[in-house]
Amino acid sequence: MMSEEKTIKSEMIYEGRILNLRVDTVELENRKYSKREIVEHANAVAIIPFKEDKIVFVRQFRKAVNKDLLELPAGLIESNELPKEAASRELQEEIEYDAKNFEYLFDSYSSPGFTDEKMSYFLATELFPSKRENDEDEFLNIEEYTLEEALKMIEEGKIEDSKTIIGLLYLNMRNCSNA
Repeated sequence: MMSEEKTIKSEMIYEGRILNLRVDTVELENRKYSKREIVEHANAVAIIPFKEDKIVFVRQFRKAVNKDLLELPAGLIESNELPKEAASRELQEEIEYDAKNFEYLFDSYSSPGFTDEKMSYFLATELFPSKRENDEDEFLNIEEYTLEEALKMIEEGKIEDSKTIIGLLYLNMRNCSNA
């Protein structure tokens, strides 16, 4: 059964560089009203870059959780870019490599209970050195692990970033089904 919430009123609370916050008043199926706080967020890409038999990760401090996180390279899709172009740019900015092959894997919504952000996942292979200036507010450390090592790090709680966990588990599922 499909249900829908009819928007009665929408109020923009904040407009920022990468996100906006609005509050929608909606009419529910039972004809009652409710408020929905919605974060409008730019779409993004996440890349699983393979360098020989290892996956290249970035470790960076994330202020929202006040700690360093080990993550797949990722970033926002700029207004004039296709997701694959953003994936290539982000690899060059974050790990100083580009890839000869980008394979689109899937899209997912990061947290649809409050945001419209959609992330496109890519597998990047045949990496070659290629550097672009990274964002001036990003300070990244590069780390490389095999898929098996990374999966163990998920089990041990050493990888906590959801996009990274999703990408690695998808890759593992796909590899197991190809065996």
